[in-house]
Amino acid sequence: MPKVGEQIAKGEKRLTPPQQKFLDNYIHKDMTQTAAAREAGYKNANVSAVQLLNNPKVKERMEEMRLELEAKYGVSITKSVRDMQRLRDEAWQEGNFGAAIKAEELRLKVTGLMVARSHVTHEHVDNLSREQIVEQLQEFMDRAKNRMVDVTPAENPAEPEHIPITEYNQDAAE
Repeated sequence: MPKVGEQIAKGEKRLTPPQQKFLDNYIHKDMTQTAAAREAGYKNANVSAVQLLNNPKVKERMEEMRLELEAKYGVSITKSVRDMQRLRDEAWQEGNFGAAIKAEELRLKVTGLMVARSHVTHEHVDNLSREQIVEQLQEFMDRAKNRMVDVTPAENPAEPEHIPITEYNQDAAE
């Protein structure tokens, strides 16, 4: 795909202005795909967003934009996920369970295993007992496992494996 200012080879197409605006909204303004399509002027935003994200030219440009951001800021999803896991484990070891929960939640959101949903909570983590915190972390992990799809050729178990949070942390610490 030609970069901005580059000559286009005969027969090759550049993104349309609405397609580029969609990508700018989606990547730079941290909008949902539907909101990005709506803001870019598409009438049926839900359908258009899916079509745009399946368009090979749009996909190619989106990947270019992500690589540009990685190069500019020195950030990658892999590095961020690894850092969030390290922060979660350190917070857990220090007894800072609120930070551990938040780090795990962010890690799951970045990997797409947990959908970011805005909601109001009136519960403060400092008021929870250790057992309640472990239970909440386990709920996050169970929710993530239920959304995962095993794509290996081996048999896929009907129920996801239930790993108690305490065993998971012992494995991570080793």
